Amino acid sequence: MTNVIFKHLIPKKFDQGFTLIELLVVVIIIGILSAIVLPQTMNFIAKSREVEARSMMGALNRAQQGYFNEKGIFATSAQQLEVPPGNEKYYTFVVNQSNDETGGLQGAIGKDNKGYGTRDYAGAVGYNTVNRSFSTVICRSKDKANQYKITGLTSINTTTGTGTVAGATGGIKAQCDTTLTEVEEIN
Repeated sequence: MTNVIFKHLIPKKFDQGFTLIELLVVVIIIGILSAIVLPQTMNFIAKSREVEARSMMGALNRAQQGYFNEKGIFATSAQQLEVPPGNEKYYTFVVNQSNDETGGLQGAIGKDNKGYGTRDYAGAVGYNTVNRSFSTVICRSKDKANQYKITGLTSINTTTGTGTVAGATGGIKAQCDTTLTEVEEIN
């Protein structure tokens, strides 16, 4: 009985909480983990932005084939292709005004490649008159950098699509030049 009385009369001191060292260790570990994860997260975000350009290049290539089947010549403007422009927050989509019956070229020019971590894209459609077949290719600039435009995708006015797309070549066989990486080819 005396033990019960002593338990209630003499309060025990319980240690509660964390020490400063324990809190600092946790904060340092969280900082190291976030420093490792953040660059990877930014790469995933940039790649998801590039998907927009790549899918738009595919849509423009297919629209060029449809336009050619109807008119016998490749379209020289995006309005002729009647493809919805989609979200142009990260890219400006252009169609080469010099397109003719041999090939169609189009591009996705990044609005701020360095800031968004994106790369430019070019698409080409070629028509082989001998075997009456299309070849298409989607090309991507090799690097992400400050104003890293596709070297062959030089436009006088990128908003209206004037100029030439030399980074991707139309004609009998659509192909990328050496400044670009081939992403997708369909023959």
